[in-house]
Amino acid sequence: MSIATPSLTNFTAGEISPRLEGRTDLSKYFNGCRVLENFLVHPHGGAIRRSGLRFVAEAMNPARPVLLIPFEFNASQTYVLELGEDGTGQGRMRVFTNHGVVLSDGEEYRRDIPYTADQFEKLRYAQSAEVLILVHPDHPVRKLTRVDHDDWTLEEMEFVSPPEAWTEGNYPSAVCFFEQRLVLAATPDRPGTLWFSRTGEMTDFRLRTREVPFDGWRDREIVNGSGEMRDGAAGDTLVILDGDGFEAADGLRGQHPDGTTRYYRYKGDKNYSASGADLTLTFETSPGAAGIEAIWDGEGALNEDCWECFEPGDRTDGPAGEDPLDDDAIEVTLSGRQANGIEFLEPRTKLWVGTAGGEWTICGSLGDAVTPASIKANQEGTCGASTTRPEAVGFATLYIQRAGRKVREMSYRLESDAYVSRDLTILSEHITAPGLVQLAWVQEPDAILYCLRSDGAVATLTYEPDQEVAAWSRVVTDGVVEGVASVFSAQSMRDELWTVVRREVMGEERRYIEYLEANFDGDIDEAFFVDSGLTYRGAPSSTIHGLVHLAGRTVAVLADGAVQTDRVVAEDGSITLDRPASVVHAGLPYVSRLQPMRLEAGSARGTAQTKQKRITKVAVRFHDTLGGKVGPDADTLETVCFRSSATPMGRSAGAWTGDKIVNFPRGWDRDGILTVVQDQPLPMTVLLIVPTLVINE
Repeated sequence: MSIATPSLTNFTAGEISPRLEGRTDLSKYFNGCRVLENFLVHPHGGAIRRSGLRFVAEAMNPARPVLLIPFEFNASQTYVLELGEDGTGQGRMRVFTNHGVVLSDGEEYRRDIPYTADQFEKLRYAQSAEVLILVHPDHPVRKLTRVDHDDWTLEEMEFVSPPEAWTEGNYPSAVCFFEQRLVLAATPDRPGTLWFSRTGEMTDFRLRTREVPFDGWRDREIVNGSGEMRDGAAGDTLVILDGDGFEAADGLRGQHPDGTTRYYRYKGDKNYSASGADLTLTFETSPGAAGIEAIWDGEGALNEDCWECFEPGDRTDGPAGEDPLDDDAIEVTLSGRQANGIEFLEPRTKLWVGTAGGEWTICGSLGDAVTPASIKANQEGTCGASTTRPEAVGFATLYIQRAGRKVREMSYRLESDAYVSRDLTILSEHITAPGLVQLAWVQEPDAILYCLRSDGAVATLTYEPDQEVAAWSRVVTDGVVEGVASVFSAQSMRDELWTVVRREVMGEERRYIEYLEANFDGDIDEAFFVDSGLTYRGAPSSTIHGLVHLAGRTVAVLADGAVQTDRVVAEDGSITLDRPASVVHAGLPYVSRLQPMRLEAGSARGTAQTKQKRITKVAVRFHDTLGGKVGPDADTLETVCFRSSATPMGRSAGAWTGDKIVNFPRGWDRDGILTVVQDQPLPMTVLLIVPTLVINE
């Protein structure tokens, strides 16, 4: 026999695939786990128990799906928009900020929207300052504008020369901003086409324009003859130089009645030419042989039948065959061997385009800005993307592959001088196997990608490529998560994960809006480790109210930092405590499990795998932890003791940082498996595990 004490120093590989159970030659094997449930991996290596989900409100219509959209107006004013339906099927929008519903005159602020729950899956958006652009293939492009907390306007966008392809039921389904242009893409009948607005004018989609003043306009100026203004009123004149002419579409310069410079283009039917001498035309209300229609009538109104008025810098359509200006709108269609229906747009140094058939980049021909004469599209890969909105992370873009079971990292690789889509699920393919339907990126305090699965669980990826950390784990709650969104909170100075969770209460399915609480900070009274939970603060009380949303459910209770007996919530939303408390957290319990891979410590005759072995004791280094159990599996666990005889009964022992040693409750076997469990509403962070292992040679 040999005795070994292998040290499991970090968990930066996260929960890895059962297919790797025999790969002890893989370095990630020793940093991985067989099970990592309701734990999040720190970039530093430890595993921290995820905090609970705090209840905010019931969905507007708990019987219908909900979409959450983050909206960041500025660093201190951020919102979560809830899109849902009312009882009649009318689309409605509600606004959350500072962890609560926005009120207007004492009531919840709500407004009608034209989108219904069945359409939320295809709804896409892009934000610019106070405006959110919304696109859906069945709806015209709309803009949602924040005027105030309780004042949001929603209107169809009015475009200049919108593409003819945009018709009823055939509108763009992807949107972003790139190089000061609004980019819209992928109508149902033209899924591979992108339309770029004019630079700096997101409503202008004219493909060929002229900018005033046109060529030659400065040679044709209005001459004052009627008063102080050269505005083209009756009595002013226009001189046409010898050899020149004047007809429809020609222009001239003058003044506006307010005294500012204006340019005017003729729309009438008269034609004049100067042959042998200059020709003077007079602006007249009823022009004669040497006259032309006055620009302004007697009441000062523009004669729109004969003239167009432009300010300096205005645009108008250019003549056919003329080259477009560099900042004109652009239309481009991707072409390749595979289907190129555009699924997402991500603006970076280049415009990254995810299609069903592969990944593309769009940029100027020589690295310059995109223009009608300088634009190229390069196909960078053939992985294909799903319809899910991607997340921009550092220098990379994380997106879901077409089948929905892989998360890929699209980034530029200097060594290959190409954009590469790396598979981030290669070691943990089982975690995403049910299929992914939504992503939410949280970068403060730790960089974590939350991936909503089709079965209602959430796969989490701690992602720090600079430190070679890509660790998957799973978040499981009592219910089904249907939506996720991330928004920065100025209150907590962190990114918050907001969720829509479908839970069963009193025999009915209800949808709740909840957000993930901040990580535990060491104050045991503030430890929040319950789901759909709420907090009471006030004078010591033995009866707590406000849990109507959990009526009939059994809840876990942490009162003044001490665990009390689970309670069933009464129909009026109240529970009765074992003893009075002034800070009480109550909500649905959940269990956190950490199970490392089969232990490998070697033996005098090679590997410890497949040999009879026995774990005699386990030492665990905890940080800010209270409570927990250790054993071979969920059914055979030994409690970790944190309370001493000096701690009064009913009072919390406080969070512990240090080592705890537990005698292991299992005899000989060939697996060498241990499990760390936290099933109380208390914090746990595991930094190091050192088992004592006896191996039968």
